[in-house]
Amino acid sequence: MICKANKGWFLLSLVAFFVVALLSSTPSHAQNLQVDLSSTSNLCGGQQCFNTAGLFTTGTQFIGTSGMDNGHNGCNTPPYTTCPDAYSSTQLGLSSTTPPTLTPPSLNVPFTFGTVNTTNCGPSTSVDCTVDVVNFTTSGVKITLPAANQIVYSTMIILGTAVNGSHSGKITATYTDATTNVFTQTLSDWCGFGGNTHESIAVGGISRINSDGTLNGARCNLYAYTFPLDFTKTLESITLTDNDGSGASFALAITLKPPSYTISGSVANPTSVGPGASSTATVEIDPQPGYIGTVNLSCSISPEIIGQPPSAATAPTCSLDPTSVTITAGETSAPTTSLTFTAATPSKASVQVGNKLVYAFFVVPGIAIAGFGLGSGTSRRKRVLGLLLLAFLAATLLLTPGCVSYKHLGNVGTPPGQYTVSITGVDENGLTQASNATGTSNTVVVTVTE
Repeated sequence: MICKANKGWFLLSLVAFFVVALLSSTPSHAQNLQVDLSSTSNLCGGQQCFNTAGLFTTGTQFIGTSGMDNGHNGCNTPPYTTCPDAYSSTQLGLSSTTPPTLTPPSLNVPFTFGTVNTTNCGPSTSVDCTVDVVNFTTSGVKITLPAANQIVYSTMIILGTAVNGSHSGKITATYTDATTNVFTQTLSDWCGFGGNTHESIAVGGISRINSDGTLNGARCNLYAYTFPLDFTKTLESITLTDNDGSGASFALAITLKPPSYTISGSVANPTSVGPGASSTATVEIDPQPGYIGTVNLSCSISPEIIGQPPSAATAPTCSLDPTSVTITAGETSAPTTSLTFTAATPSKASVQVGNKLVYAFFVVPGIAIAGFGLGSGTSRRKRVLGLLLLAFLAATLLLTPGCVSYKHLGNVGTPPGQYTVSITGVDENGLTQASNATGTSNTVVVTVTE
């Protein structure tokens, strides 16, 4: 009995061993890394990477500080003559958690920010403000990742801005083999989006905060700078350098995306469709080396049908089949999905008849009357008047067809034009697609004809 029991325990242990071995050999699903730039991380030469106070709740004063732009908006608290600006965490929509976080809908990527100033600080209060923004320096702010986070990444996204106009910065990604990716980046002024390479609006249309705690009337933005990384190498550090010596370029948060996937669409078949017709395209989901996961897909169409009542026009539709794909280890071919684009059919149409009535009740009888005036029994004066009337009516007759307006009395369906279908993905860990390789796009273009 004892031998049998020992045999049973041995078999159970053996099974457990193989299960653990199997699980440990299975690649883990990739997740985003929100870089910790705070004092607890010591990523920048043994100290925190933040070097400027730039985040305050609305109503918090920081009079006498340099803020982010050392502005001169007029401070009414002597002896201070400057009134710098900063970001309002309230306007940005940062969470109230510690540390505060934000996931901009336009990016669908989470970011971790520095500690927000919630009490009055600065020389006017003799209380130091908490630094929570990275000001690029001419020597470069080098952010070395902890050893555990030095892995392969596909994309780096930095939330930041320039102030007092647009400025030039340099972002350097250094790998463990000492190779680098260097990006020379123009950063837009926070209140003047320039649409620079790698740049998009993460949070837009917000007010800055003055150092007296009030909001000013400017409509400003926080920008996202998205850089493709070498996903065949291990990332070691990131360096933020002030390229033009302005001291006016800033970073608020950094998130690194691990090996991801790209989405690429084929040419639509057919490329042009009429009302009520459909076009299809094959869409590939291409995993980068090491990526596994389930990608949920969606599509959207631009331009939107706007400026008309809903009853006047109908936007085209798009659908995907399937709406999700699963990528496993050792994929030999990229999974695909089928995109269908459909243009709406008009309900009915009619020609406006106003000018036809003019033709029926004025032009035709007028010509008849003018004709009688040209008879052989009429006087010379009446003939001249008849000729003039006939010439006028003939001109009216010629112009009338050009004045007839065709008017749809029902829904016109999808208006003619070119439409772009964008396909996007997000996996179970919130990981969105990486930037497309040159020559590929996650869009499909379809033209709708009349």
